[in-house]
Amino acid sequence: PAVTPTSTTEPAAEPTSPTSKTLNGFPLEQLGTDIEVLMNDDAVRFRISSEILFESGAAQFAAAGQPVLDKLIPLLNADPNLRLVVEGHTDSQPIQTERFPSNWELSTGRAAAVARYLIEHGIAPQRVQASGFADTRRLGSRDNPVDRIHSRRVELTMERSPPTSKSGR
Repeated sequence: PAVTPTSTTEPAAEPTSPTSKTLNGFPLEQLGTDIEVLMNDDAVRFRISSEILFESGAAQFAAAGQPVLDKLIPLLNADPNLRLVVEGHTDSQPIQTERFPSNWELSTGRAAAVARYLIEHGIAPQRVQASGFADTRRLGSRDNPVDRIHSRRVELTMERSPPTSKSGR
C-alpha cells in the first residue's frame, strides 16, 4: 500500500536515530548527516536539502550533490522489489526564468535530475517515479525563513509497489 498523505506542516514520520538503526542490513549512520531518514510501516523516506544537491534556482547538481546520492544507491538497490518515488519540493519564493517559469518546473526538474542520476547509476528504471510538488507540501510556515529552507528539498521514498493489473494494458 502507498503511504497515506499527511499534513503539509508535519513530517510523515519521526526521524530515526541513525546510531542504532539498520535498513536491509545497511547501517543508516553511513548515510551521514546530509540525509534525514524517516521510517513508517509502509515506506522509508530519505529527505535531502535542495541546497546540498542543487545551486539556487537550478536543476544541475552542485558539487556536493552527487556524492550524497552515491551513499544512497547501495541501500536503494538492496531490495529491487520496492518502488522508488523521487519528489522535488520548493519554497514559496517565486521563480520566473526561461527554463523554470515557476516552482512547478523547478521542483519537477530537480526530481527528474535525481531520478535520471539514480537510473544511470544502477537503479532499475521501472522502479522509479519522479514528481514535482512546487511549494504545495511545505514543512512549516511560508513566512519563516528557516521553514522555507527546510521546505526546499528532494525526498526519495522506498515503498511497496501497488498490485499490478492483469488486464493487458
